Amino acid sequence: MANTEIIDIIDRNNNVIGSASVNTAHEQNLMHRVVGVFVFDVNDGDLYFQTDNKYGKLDIAVGGHVQKGETCEAAAQREMFEEIGLKEPLQCISTFLPKNSRFNHCWSIYETIAPLGWKFKETEEVKKLGKKKILDIISLMESNPNLFTGGFKNVMKEFIRVKNI
Repeated sequence: MANTEIIDIIDRNNNVIGSASVNTAHEQNLMHRVVGVFVFDVNDGDLYFQTDNKYGKLDIAVGGHVQKGETCEAAAQREMFEEIGLKEPLQCISTFLPKNSRFNHCWSIYETIAPLGWKFKETEEVKKLGKKKILDIISLMESNPNLFTGGFKNVMKEFIRVKNI
């Protein structure tokens, strides 16, 4: 499916230098912004993650492209609502360029806590969420990295680095 959504193209210093469709950015390996949100369960502190997606791999609960002229935080809020129906305050964890980014993504990652009583309902973009203790996810990622998307591995490595886990 073609993605004609227009996004900002950036340089290595995160300055906007143009715009293009997502497809063009990916095809031409143009650097652009994406966001991810780590969503934690208020009851047990478990981390939610996607279990049934187009990649057939485990992935971050919320993620997507930053639209042209949009801030990363606004994109994270928009994606979180579109993908899992959640509207909660976000805390910025990091903005970084992964060493192994297949699509030349500049990530901004955030975290939030799903409120008491929140129940995920399937959306057009996210079919199913699972959850586990973060240390169990890290252990699984180390023992079986092929279970996870490249994006998930990149953002989790940065989360581990920043949080000193």
